[in-house]
Amino acid sequence: MTNEKSNIVATFNPQKWVDGPYHLDDGADKQLNPAENRDPVTFEVPWEDGTDEEGTIFPDESYEANQLQSHPAAPEWVQNWEGPYYVRTELADDE
Repeated sequence: MTNEKSNIVATFNPQKWVDGPYHLDDGADKQLNPAENRDPVTFEVPWEDGTDEEGTIFPDESYEANQLQSHPAAPEWVQNWEGPYYVRTELADDE
């Protein structure tokens, strides 16, 4: 049986840690900001790779969505990103 479902668009959002305005020496006041020199990037994954068993798209920034960072369809720099990040997901537009 062929799956007629659309692909899932994953948007990888790289981030970096920065010291907050009241940074303490113990690092308790770290904040996440968009990474400099790296813009968010989108890539498509097959329906079955971006949905759960019931066919629901992985929620934005969920553990499952964030695992798409290592998907073979992700750009190499995304797969190798060592800093913080989050992934948003949505249904791909079929044109």
